[in-house]
Amino acid sequence: MSRKPGKHDPIEYQPQEKLKFPQFMLFLVGMPVKARQSVIHTTPWLTWSLASAIALTSCLVWYAPNHEALAEWLVYRPDAAGLRWWTGLLCHPLVHGNWLHLAGNLYFLVLFGRNIECCFGRRRLFGLFLISAVTGALLHGAVSGTGLIGASGGVFGVLVFYVCRYPHARVIWLPFGFIARAAMLVWARQFLSKGFPVTIYLAIYGGFQLLVLYEQLFLDGRVSALAHLGGGLAGLLIWLAWRKDWLP
Repeated sequence: MSRKPGKHDPIEYQPQEKLKFPQFMLFLVGMPVKARQSVIHTTPWLTWSLASAIALTSCLVWYAPNHEALAEWLVYRPDAAGLRWWTGLLCHPLVHGNWLHLAGNLYFLVLFGRNIECCFGRRRLFGLFLISAVTGALLHGAVSGTGLIGASGGVFGVLVFYVCRYPHARVIWLPFGFIARAAMLVWARQFLSKGFPVTIYLAIYGGFQLLVLYEQLFLDGRVSALAHLGGGLAGLLIWLAWRKDWLP
């Protein structure tokens, strides 16, 4: 049985392999796909369980009888008071607006969370996700009075922690239209399969968040970049604390 790697152990990456058909399809619809990732030594039960809980709760909020009353307890509303403020703060990552919102967050959680669970542990991964989500919600609430739902803040914290831990991992991703991605698959597949460092991906994605932040603050945008950025900041601070052996 393989030993779970410690934070000071050399990072073991999987050999470069050809991308499979499902990965090409995910790239085609605009999702990042790993071209080179660290070896996963343990079964990521927490990642899968957390993803399942988020999917189940979102479906209950959409389809269960009296779902509107349930949603009132799970949506984070900065102007709420008492118990509803606390339940919203802690439970808003479990609720999503639609299937596309849900699928996107679950994909990122599973894509990056499995590796973090392997190196960081299940208990710590849960703490990373929850603290990132709460930090993002509090930053959102400090500026906006609108309700907040979705796991994006927690997922962004996991993503930032992943990039800090595995800076030499590589992804394929193209932030343009369907036609451009299809052309890359036809004429640049060999180059595409090599991908580019995940640090570049985070830099580009973070830059997009600044545009979303402008929309949120000045154009009444419906996506909370503050929740994303707050979650990412929490992920960075938790990684630094882990590197300094400050975490229990």
